[in-house]
Amino acid sequence: TISDNYHQPVMGGTGANSIMIGTADAIYYTDGNGNATKPPADQIENPLPQANTNNWYTQDGYSGGSYTNCSDSHQPGAGTLRHYLDRLPYKPDAKCAPNTYYLLNNYNPGYNGDGTVNTSTFTTPPSPVRTIADTLIEKNISWKYYGEGWNTFVKTPTTSVYCNICNPFLYETAIMTNPKLVSAHLQDTTDLYADIANGTLPAVSFVKPGGLLDGHPESSKFGLFESFVHKLVDKVQRDPSLWASTAILVTTDEGGGYYDSGYIQPLDFFGDGPRIPMIVVSPYSRGGRVVHQYADHASIVKFIERNWRLKPITKRSRDNLPNPIQLQTHPYVPVNAPAIGDLFDAFEFPRTP
Repeated sequence: TISDNYHQPVMGGTGANSIMIGTADAIYYTDGNGNATKPPADQIENPLPQANTNNWYTQDGYSGGSYTNCSDSHQPGAGTLRHYLDRLPYKPDAKCAPNTYYLLNNYNPGYNGDGTVNTSTFTTPPSPVRTIADTLIEKNISWKYYGEGWNTFVKTPTTSVYCNICNPFLYETAIMTNPKLVSAHLQDTTDLYADIANGTLPAVSFVKPGGLLDGHPESSKFGLFESFVHKLVDKVQRDPSLWASTAILVTTDEGGGYYDSGYIQPLDFFGDGPRIPMIVVSPYSRGGRVVHQYADHASIVKFIERNWRLKPITKRSRDNLPNPIQLQTHPYVPVNAPAIGDLFDAFEFPRTP
C-alpha cells in the first residue's frame, strides 16, 4: 500500500524533519541545561534575500542561521508567516513559545554517540524535548533505533557512514545521559539483522541506512536505498511468525525541495512540507491500494500511540491533532484542519495474515 498524501513535516532539511519522527514537534536552542535561550546572532535565521541574488538568504543553514524566534513578528521572516497563519480560516496554532528559538534546518545533535556533549560547530545544544522513546520506556514497550555505522560512529565518528542528524534520540538529554538506555536502544544495523535472525526484534524499531545506501543524491542513489529496504523486508518475511505481526513503514526524511502540485496543509509555523514517499509493507496492509489520508512524520508517532494505546508525547506535539475528515469528492484536504492521520487507513484489522 502506498500513500499519495504523506508529507515531510518541516519546510527544512534532513535534521529538522528527522527530529519530528521522534518528537512530533520542533526542538529549540537551550543553555545546555534545558532552558530556552538566545543563540549567537549568526545562528539566527534571516530569509530576507541578499542584494543582487536570486533569493539567496541573508543567513541560512550551516553557513549561519538555523534558529528563529517565531513568537516575535519582528524577527526576519516570522511576521509574514504568522500573518499568513492568522488569516487561515481554521487558525492553526503556530506553536511558537515566547523567547524560544526553534531549529529550522540541519544542525548536529547535542550529543556524540558515547554520550558526551557535542561541542563541534553547527551543533544544537542538548534538548529537553520529550520523544516517543520516553513514552515507550514509561510503558515498558521495547524499542530500538538501528542506524548503520553506529558502532564506528561511537568510536571514530569522522570515519562512519552514520547519519547523526537523522537520529532524533541523539538530541535528547533524557536518553543520551543514561548509558544503559543508550546501550540498550541505540544500535547498529548489524544488531538489527541479528535480532531478526534470533527472533528478538523489539516491539518498535526505527531503521536508518548509512550515507552510502540512504538514497541521498549527494552520497548515494535511490536504487541502493530500495535494495536496502528489499533486503530488510526479505529477512522479515522469511520468518512467518515475525512477519505475521509486523508492519514496515518506508519513507524518506524529506523531498529535497519545497514545490508540490498538491495540497500542503499549514499545521503550525514549521510546516507541513511537500509530499514524500510512504509505503506500507505488512500482511495486514491493503496491497495494491493507494490511500489518501493526510499524513506526515508525526503520523508514525500517532500509529505507535494508537497501536499501543499511548497518550500524546506532550500537550503541544502534533500527535494531539485529530485524524483527518476528508470528503470522497475531495479526498486530499481535511475539512477539520489542522489534522493528520495515524496511517491506520493503510491496514485492514483484523485479518488473518
